[in-house]
Amino acid sequence: MDRLDKMSVAAIAVFTLIIVGMLANNGITKTQAHNPGPAAKGQQDLYALQMEMDKKIYQEVISYKNNGLHAEAMAELRDVIDSYPERPRSYVYLAQLYLEQGKLGDAIHNYRQAVEMEPDYVDERTPLFIGDKIKGPVIEGREKFAREKALKPKDKRVKMALKDVYYLQSRLAGGCE
Repeated sequence: MDRLDKMSVAAIAVFTLIIVGMLANNGITKTQAHNPGPAAKGQQDLYALQMEMDKKIYQEVISYKNNGLHAEAMAELRDVIDSYPERPRSYVYLAQLYLEQGKLGDAIHNYRQAVEMEPDYVDERTPLFIGDKIKGPVIEGREKFAREKALKPKDKRVKMALKDVYYLQSRLAGGCE
């Protein structure tokens, strides 16, 4: 074998080793994705616990909301917010109540507060994901408040609503804060 043959055989051997290594790494990655480790299991347990606590805390709010008693639901929600100020789910329910009352700007602002407090609300990989509920109001708000800004360019309320819309739009698209 001459020198060129030896180099060709060595190059083929190196490429073969690289390909085998890449395939092995891909197999390990797929195995890890299908068998989440203890950290992922712990995270799922935390989500389940959080959702169970939310059911208990917001039971009356949900009952009032489902029966169309918005004033009572708002009053109960204010009490919950006073008792549990760290619970972002309060702002989700507040946003939903405002939407049902036709107050789009207030709804979008409360969705923003909820997402700022709990980024998992816009992460499709978590059970807390509510992006599908936020998307409609964001699209509607973008159109509505853009028209209002054209009519009232100095209105601070409209500018704030557009900022909230753009923030949520960015987060729904997977952007950072």
